[in-house]
Amino acid sequence: MASRESPPDIPELDLKFPDSPLALEAFAFSREHAPAFVHNHTVRTAYWALIFAKKLPEFTKAAIDLEVLVVSAILHDMGWARSKHLLSQDKRFEVDGANIARDLIRRHAPDWDANRVQRAWDAIAFHTSSSLARYGAPEVALVNLAVLADFAGPNFKGAPVTLQEYRALTAVFPREGFTSEGLKGVLCGICRDKPSTTYDNWVGSFGLEFGLDGNGGGKEEYAKAWREVQAAAKLVPWLDALSPPKRDKAE
Repeated sequence: MASRESPPDIPELDLKFPDSPLALEAFAFSREHAPAFVHNHTVRTAYWALIFAKKLPEFTKAAIDLEVLVVSAILHDMGWARSKHLLSQDKRFEVDGANIARDLIRRHAPDWDANRVQRAWDAIAFHTSSSLARYGAPEVALVNLAVLADFAGPNFKGAPVTLQEYRALTAVFPREGFTSEGLKGVLCGICRDKPSTTYDNWVGSFGLEFGLDGNGGGKEEYAKAWREVQAAAKLVPWLDALSPPKRDKAE
């Protein structure tokens, strides 16, 4: 099922996938360059975004660009690509994904204006930052919400996810490989391969908890490097160095 050529409509959920050549390009690109379990996750995310756009009151009256929404959702984890030539050595995976998506859009949809391109970039770059994304444009908020829903399924507390919806989506795009071990493999690998991109964000928690191999290897080494670059370790000494020396009260 993961090898299908295009995202299908899902009649039992009254879901029709947007008729968009660019969405098909995004789907094919993801299938070619992302691990199968990541591809299935991102496509399910696109469906969750469409579901929430239809049924959550805060979005039903919003002017949502469905093409921006589904393209952003499908490409949101290209920073986890197995095609390593697509990735940087100095940027967070979310930024890699956003840049990859922007390049693909410019190649295949030159008619997109700068606002649409930027909105797709934002939706991908902020998809792991709920405290920011929820206040962004509808497409940005929806991608973040949909990503979380695909991790939690019917257990998701952020929006209503029914068992029927969950079963319908996973029947078409199965969760095989989308497990805690699969996730640790990806994120601990990022902590190992480009650690400087993980110290100021949530990915670092995987290095701190599970090491660089997912089994605790390199954990202490990573934790030491992480501590040395935390904000408190840098900002306080900087400010102290610029502050006038404290005078002795006896003076």
